[in-house]
Amino acid sequence: MLLVRMQQGGMADMAQGFKHSFKAADRAELPLVVYNSGFQKCAPGYAWGPGVRDHYLIHYVVSGRGTLELEGRTFVLGPGDAFLIRPDVPARYAAAASDPWEYYWVGFAGVSAGLFLAQTGFAGGSSVCALAEGDRFRRSLLEIYKARGSGYPSAVRMAGYLQAALGLLMEATPPSGEEALALYARHGAEFIHQNYSRGPTIEEVARQVGVSRSYLYRAFRAEFACSPSDYLARCRIRRACQLLRHSTLSVGAVANSVGFEDHFYFSRTFRRITGVSPTAYRTQRS
Repeated sequence: MLLVRMQQGGMADMAQGFKHSFKAADRAELPLVVYNSGFQKCAPGYAWGPGVRDHYLIHYVVSGRGTLELEGRTFVLGPGDAFLIRPDVPARYAAAASDPWEYYWVGFAGVSAGLFLAQTGFAGGSSVCALAEGDRFRRSLLEIYKARGSGYPSAVRMAGYLQAALGLLMEATPPSGEEALALYARHGAEFIHQNYSRGPTIEEVARQVGVSRSYLYRAFRAEFACSPSDYLARCRIRRACQLLRHSTLSVGAVANSVGFEDHFYFSRTFRRITGVSPTAYRTQRS
């Protein structure tokens, strides 16, 4: 069961600020999961840190001013700026003594978190970016907060709104950068390793990763110096070699086990990659 804690502050005294926040006490196991969200008008000088988080945390400033201290640098931020704190990176942020900031935030994690962020203005280790259409992003963060609740369905809804918010950040940042290519290639490789035996198509791999087939091809060429289809074939043949060495399965059974329905095609692919036939490979290593 997903437990929820919420804090709400009154909005009557704007000089002292207000805070509306949500925190999931129990974290759902999803590829993208919201840990916390909310919005706050800070009191003058209000600060957090220095400290570290165990998740990603994005703030978007809608008004006022403040500072972010991160990795030996100090950023002075204002309306339209967003900043990211990464897991285990020491940080401190503070509202200005006069004209303190108001911001919206979301904290999140999951295996897809880094992949999505690599396609935003936070790629390449950047911690601050300015948003030209920031109000759309603000509204998307508010939707995450409004979807809060206990239970797995609420966790899924919040994850959906979070993905939409990250999509807005991606729109402002065309896919590029070596970090993004590497992350998508590794995610695709992981999916292949988990599913090679059932014969996934490259379109399915690209869809699972969340990119086009052509972008997936670029990512694999950059990270592994081969195409996704060749990576899949090599993954299958590597497993076939293990079975030929350590099992008594027939060559046909080995082909079936690694996802080849056509045994002749399996033999041709095996010879292309290893230089010998499956039968010769087994004989040489027996």
